Amino acid sequence: MKTEKSNLIQALSAREGDVICFVGAGGKKTTLYAASRQYGGRVAISSTSHMFQYDNRFVDRVIEDYRGTWTDDQSRVIAFSGKTDTPNRVGGLTADCIKGIWESRKFGLILVKADGARSRLVKAPAAYEPLIPAFTNIVVPIASAQIIGQHLATSIAHRPEFLSKIMGIDVGDRILPMHLAQLLGSEMGSLKNAGNARVCPILNMVDNSDTLPLAIETARIALTLTKRFDQIILAEMRHSRIVEIISR
Repeated sequence: MKTEKSNLIQALSAREGDVICFVGAGGKKTTLYAASRQYGGRVAISSTSHMFQYDNRFVDRVIEDYRGTWTDDQSRVIAFSGKTDTPNRVGGLTADCIKGIWESRKFGLILVKADGARSRLVKAPAAYEPLIPAFTNIVVPIASAQIIGQHLATSIAHRPEFLSKIMGIDVGDRILPMHLAQLLGSEMGSLKNAGNARVCPILNMVDNSDTLPLAIETARIALTLTKRFDQIILAEMRHSRIVEIISR
């Protein structure tokens, strides 16, 4: 079934007080920033892994080297980061630190980037990731629909050797909708460490008429592989646009 919701917050059925974790590859930060813009209330943004510095176009204030306390100035979107010595990067926070922000009740939503992908379009998680806090309400696995039809290689994939096992293809093989669907429906792939959180995948970069039918096919296959989620959002998050929502 196809349904449409123009607002990402509505599409995710997010409620005030929710903690939302974004995992995978192909637009995590772009999607996180889109969610912060489309939510009307106050938003806290953070990460459980190292990442590039926060974008000042989308964040009103950055609290660096956060250790559990801060002086609140009522900025609408505040990013919290840990300490790192890596240039142009910010450090991730522990689950306890994020829980403290959540329990402060100063924010309507907590948005968390829960793994890294080295700017690739698709990834498989390592043994130690994603780092999803146990109190997370919604997990949003992301993958780029642009990989469909491309060959599985390091140019587009982070850890292609892991992806080959999850997708059921060899490195170098062409990625078909069924292969990306296998990743979305896998407990070792997009569903890893999701715990009891509600899962709502996003197929991003659905930005042309050639990609759309392939994304729809991928979503429909993925919905047959697991009962862990009931819908997949097809989106072009670069423009904060939801293309379609494919649901049961």
